Amino acid sequence: MECFICSTESNEVPSAGDYKQLACPECGEYRLSGTAIALFKEHNWKFNIEETRRWLASQRSGGTIPLISSERAATLI
Repeated sequence: MECFICSTESNEVPSAGDYKQLACPECGEYRLSGTAIALFKEHNWKFNIEETRRWLASQRSGGTIPLISSERAATLI
């Protein structure tokens, strides 16, 4: 599967929630909500790669896998 952020070939991690979890060699591991995925498809949005990677890095400092919600995704395009 391609990374939602940078389109690099990535591994999808099995998840139990309303999100997709990916492990990208360039962006790291993250979760993207189902609503955010739907909005990206509907509006043909693209992430700002550098800004999104910075946000992900800041969220990882707590030791958790970041979740990009639809609200957060709208600020990272």
